Amino acid sequence: PTPEIANETIAACSNAPITYTATNGGSNIVPINTTYTWTIKTDNANITGKNAQATAQSTFTQTLRNTTNTPKDIVYTLTPKSGTCTGTPFDLTVTVNPTPEIQNTTAVICSGDAFNISPANAGATIVPANTTYTWAVIPNANVTGEANEAAAQTSISQTLINNTNTVQTVTYTVTPKSGLAGNCVGATFQVVVTVNPKPSVNTAQSRVVCSNSTLTYSVTNGGGNIIPSGTRYTWTIQSDNTDITGQTEEPISRTNFTQTLKNKTIDPQTIVYSITPVSNNGACIGAPYLLTVQVNPTPEIAAKTAVICSEGTFTVSPVDAVVVNGVRDIVPANTTYIWTVVDNPLVTGEAEETNFQATISQTLTNTSNTAQTVVYTVTPRSGATGNCF
Repeated sequence: PTPEIANETIAACSNAPITYTATNGGSNIVPINTTYTWTIKTDNANITGKNAQATAQSTFTQTLRNTTNTPKDIVYTLTPKSGTCTGTPFDLTVTVNPTPEIQNTTAVICSGDAFNISPANAGATIVPANTTYTWAVIPNANVTGEANEAAAQTSISQTLINNTNTVQTVTYTVTPKSGLAGNCVGATFQVVVTVNPKPSVNTAQSRVVCSNSTLTYSVTNGGGNIIPSGTRYTWTIQSDNTDITGQTEEPISRTNFTQTLKNKTIDPQTIVYSITPVSNNGACIGAPYLLTVQVNPTPEIAAKTAVICSEGTFTVSPVDAVVVNGVRDIVPANTTYIWTVVDNPLVTGEAEETNFQATISQTLTNTSNTAQTVVYTVTPRSGATGNCF
């Protein structure tokens, strides 16, 4: 018998081996042990891997690559032969469906954000229309939100949470599949996602400070707080207090929260700030948290004078709300005093006092026949919480 084979069209996926042998039946006569040689009848510049074959083969074989993202055809002419009987050449048209070819890629996100990878057809990347993706992920114990995906997705996307204060990575192995005829499955590629930590303060914060002293404050990492290295802060005033001065808002991020606050009263006062922590050079913005600052009163007392006779006792007991030269004295309850004194050799009885006293008092003797002065430098300390100097 002589082989008699009709023209035929087959389809294959790009990069997948093609094996073809004609089947006997219908109008085809295909003797046992028929062999084939072939030439390329109609070439296609978008297909690589094709070659002619002058040596008889038991099957037609080729591995063809479609370099585009749409189906492409190439036509071969096959000459069948059985024994010494050579059949009439016939055409074999091969439709090469595109297979996704996607390079490894990366994404960078802040903790709590979603990454989204949607590969685009360009250059060495081949993405047929309606390509979908499934993936497996290497778990990272410090990250939550990563999961394998067995159902075909139109993009690679998940929301990841970094539970530490250091940079973490999650690696996905993605399998792409063409949505065109053939549903051609491409080689896997990797997506490496860098998850930068985002500052997180789990509870409202509080601090106590003395009036007129500078409060410099930042949250420490641990205990439920996530504070990446280099975290900075901006703040607004959540709840103001007219009895406090020195408070300011800060829209430019600073390495620490800092304020110098003055309490104008003799009672503790509070002010509440809303603080926003940021990390990764401002790219990762944490949720705002509240900082309540209690400002304890600090004594503010103007210079005082006293006039006594020699061998007399002076006693100075500053009183709250006394105004001297337009400046109001602030004397919290139970304020006490220590002092140093500049020695006057013509006066006896003056002495330093290192134990806090309720008043400033001493008995002084002038040993001369002219008026003399003694100067005390007094340090007051409030009796309120904080013992503010």
